[in-house]
Amino acid sequence: MNKKELYHFLPSLVFLIVLGILALLLFFGPDKDYSVNEKRYLAERPEISVSNILKGKTQEELEEFTADQIPGRDFFVGVNAYWNLATGRNAAQSIYHGKDGYLINAPKPYNEEVFTNNLTRFDQFAQSLGLPADIIMVPSTGYLMENELPAFHGEYDDDMLYEKAGEILHYTKIIDVRDALKEGIAEGGQVCYRTDHHLTSLGNYLLYRAYQIDQGRAYLSRDAYQVTATDGFYGTTWSGSGYWFTKPDTVEVWDSGIQTKVTLRDGSADPIYSDSLYFPKHLEEIDKYPVFLDGNHSLVNISNPSAEEGSVLVIRDSYAHCFSTFLAANYQSIYLVDLRYYRDDLTKFVSEHRVDKILYLYGVDNLVSDTNSAWLK
Repeated sequence: MNKKELYHFLPSLVFLIVLGILALLLFFGPDKDYSVNEKRYLAERPEISVSNILKGKTQEELEEFTADQIPGRDFFVGVNAYWNLATGRNAAQSIYHGKDGYLINAPKPYNEEVFTNNLTRFDQFAQSLGLPADIIMVPSTGYLMENELPAFHGEYDDDMLYEKAGEILHYTKIIDVRDALKEGIAEGGQVCYRTDHHLTSLGNYLLYRAYQIDQGRAYLSRDAYQVTATDGFYGTTWSGSGYWFTKPDTVEVWDSGIQTKVTLRDGSADPIYSDSLYFPKHLEEIDKYPVFLDGNHSLVNISNPSAEEGSVLVIRDSYAHCFSTFLAANYQSIYLVDLRYYRDDLTKFVSEHRVDKILYLYGVDNLVSDTNSAWLK
């Protein structure tokens, strides 16, 4: 083989060598259990048996294992994301690379059946209990931050969802927070995180203020809080994007100094007790959002005996974590129920606890995709 022929085959040879090295590292190297960047557990090495092979289970698990455990996975995920961005495919991705460092989830497809079922179940539950009920539908980041979207993007259905909700709900009042949040943005405040789908502490304060005004109740002014800021926050939108060079967010804890007791429950596990609404250990992590109420739990009780108002049952998703730290100043008891994890009889729970009213608090994206309202009983 002469030099010309060697140069012709050299790229293929290098590719085969690299592929062989990756294969050896994949099958003989240690497995990773968890991806810090993607904030999820990775696929485990498949169990190979004749039965599983015949069923096709081994092949499926092997494909998942290879995709999750390939050496340098974070590097390849990042290369793919930036390549798509550079080649004009930003608008086709599930997460947009927006202006000013914003990473924004593309619009969730509108599932009319899921949305209608969720709101109908909420409405029927409130009617069955005979309690006053409200709903806060938190708008999507893309809807609120339209000026940060790329030139080409999908259409967000938030306005239409508010209109549809008004047609579905009869016993539950909608608290429209769209203007309150947009006014906060117009005034120069950061209402949405750049790397996460949740609202910032400022955004949650605006939700809290809008809710209290709607209820005809007092609320704490902004100067009542001591604000502590922590840099280096990378949220779940960043984790799913592959845009690893995006600048991190700052997470703020707004502490009014109120004295509370917090109880966290998950099924039959022993409850966790705390004297604080905040869990600073999470500020040492990449995803710092669980600093508010320690993240996801099936049932959370916040007790503030010195508050002037009674009790509220908040049926919610994770958007309520930060929001509830503001609400705690006004209510003696707040019961937070996450239907993604809560499996007990909620009607029975209400009969055994003093509950004055209900608040449903969900992001609009979850209302068109999450089906756990079926557990509401």
